[in-house]
Amino acid sequence: MDSRTVFCCKEHVVRQSRRHHGRHHRMNRLENVTVVVTGGGRGIGRAGAVAMAAEGAHVAVLDLDGDAAAEVVAQIEAAGGRARAWRTDITSPEQVGSAVAEVVEWSGAVDVLVHSAGIVAPAMLKDMTLESFERVVAVNLTGTFVCLQAVLPHWMETKRGKFIALTSPAALRGQVGGGNYAAAKAGVVALVKTAAVELARYGVTANALLPIAATEMSAKVREDPKLEEKFLSLIPLRRWATAEDIAPSLVYLASSDSDYMTGSVLSIDGGRTI
Repeated sequence: MDSRTVFCCKEHVVRQSRRHHGRHHRMNRLENVTVVVTGGGRGIGRAGAVAMAAEGAHVAVLDLDGDAAAEVVAQIEAAGGRARAWRTDITSPEQVGSAVAEVVEWSGAVDVLVHSAGIVAPAMLKDMTLESFERVVAVNLTGTFVCLQAVLPHWMETKRGKFIALTSPAALRGQVGGGNYAAAKAGVVALVKTAAVELARYGVTANALLPIAATEMSAKVREDPKLEEKFLSLIPLRRWATAEDIAPSLVYLASSDSDYMTGSVLSIDGGRTI
């Protein structure tokens, strides 16, 4: 083996060492951080809960479907993580308040709130019922407010906290057949920005995550080939993300890496909102 070969081998070892060192350095970004995830039983909420637990977070999984929440907890615990499930209606201040109090008792704090719970009820504006409009707004917007307000006393006392709410491209561009959903998600963006300016004095940050992903909420689009083709034509990357593709962004927003970020809308949407 000549000197050039030895040098190249050494360089390869150094590069590999640096790569592995960097990867190790990035692990456990959420060690001993307690995260509450609403809508954590499925979709992006579930993927985010699993990803944050893998980074060391203690995860409280809140979902109206208690069995789904319990399944996520079992998955996290099987991988060596720590989690607990709460069956919770996020439109109920009483249920949410009780769950938050129990989370603090269980883990000692609520450091991060990820509000992922949401529903859709597609209809054209001319056909949409008031009941449908109000129900979608109640879950997607009012529920966001209810959950945020429930953790505020704790955050104001501890002088820290991270609020992450999921919004949608519909909030910025409108959505044919989804006026209720678009209105609610636009409200979420406004609520996040208001929280950012009001709560900064308490050391609390607030950011919105704007994703597009293949989840139950997009199932009707994906099940209709013509509708899906039209939808994907609006996305420069021409494909769906998976919920797991979105999860690293939640880890980032929940971690100290995003400490100087507040009032922002982070788009992980394949370019849909360009």
